[in-house]
Amino acid sequence: MMKALSVTTYTALRNKVRETLLLGQRKIEAAKVQTYWDTGHFINQHIQVNGGRAEYGQKIVRRLAEDIDLHPSVLQRCSQFAEIFQDFKIVATWRQLAWAHFRILMTIPAKKIREEFARRANRENWNVAKLQQAVLFKVRNLLCDESGKALEGKAPSLLPVPVLGPFYTYQVIAPETVHSTSKQLLLDLGFSCRLEMEIFLPKKFPAGTIVTSSKNAKGSYALAPYGVRGTTNDVLYTYKAYVERVVDGDTLHLEFRLGFGQLREETIRLRGIDCPEINTPEGKAAKRFVEREFGPCEFITIKSTQTRKEKWGRYLGDVFYIDKTGKQVYLNNLLLEKGHAVRVRS
Repeated sequence: MMKALSVTTYTALRNKVRETLLLGQRKIEAAKVQTYWDTGHFINQHIQVNGGRAEYGQKIVRRLAEDIDLHPSVLQRCSQFAEIFQDFKIVATWRQLAWAHFRILMTIPAKKIREEFARRANRENWNVAKLQQAVLFKVRNLLCDESGKALEGKAPSLLPVPVLGPFYTYQVIAPETVHSTSKQLLLDLGFSCRLEMEIFLPKKFPAGTIVTSSKNAKGSYALAPYGVRGTTNDVLYTYKAYVERVVDGDTLHLEFRLGFGQLREETIRLRGIDCPEINTPEGKAAKRFVEREFGPCEFITIKSTQTRKEKWGRYLGDVFYIDKTGKQVYLNNLLLEKGHAVRVRS
């Protein structure tokens, strides 16, 4: 015989459903947090046992994602979660925090401040929006030194403005420096794109020479030594690019003009900063801000951080563009100045 319901009034029903649903949701979130931490811990252990190399970690994450039909970003976040919060016994004490809370906390570079926010958010039962707002207000006024230690500051700490080189400037490299099977010198276009130097014969340049390219009336390309004395590698890896899509406030999908008719699509993460997650109101606002800033632009200029990808498989870069007043703007610092991003250790 079915047991009689004890919720004879609507008020009793509402209260019972609220209590039951919230309790169930908390149990689901707690299980999700532990599942993500355990997954990340297993991945990190495997990477450490096998040498701890970032390249190996990227390869394993991509392989796992393909084999179990998940997006790589899910496994990347799990790995980052377990790396940042290494003791799950402490995490488990923050029972009021959901996975979305931890995604925000992971953006805070300083451990002491990160854990202070976690304890307060748990104690005062903050929702995700309140935690995000509090973190942005606090962290955007912090300085981060080279070790990642956070210090109090009066204003957002800006990045040193990088030196931009001219477009279509390259370096001649030896094949063994990039583990190439080629038997001749290569022209490094960046983004792991290289040309064999035989196409530029009869001119010859020794390895290490920085050169510029030009195109004659017949459509042929020619190389000439970069004509500035004391040239360093700082002039390299500056590109003209076209915005295909603003993924979020600090991530862009771009089409690059590498020269010699070479086009390359890459996803770029802005160096040295972190915007809020895209599933938060602040994250959506940061994305809209970047989209508005790029509105009048025909193209943007990007300085790539060498030719290496960061741990999640994206290139890091510094982005410049001409605004509607004709002024060149450094986007990474503008996002910091406007409070749409916080500075992090690269």
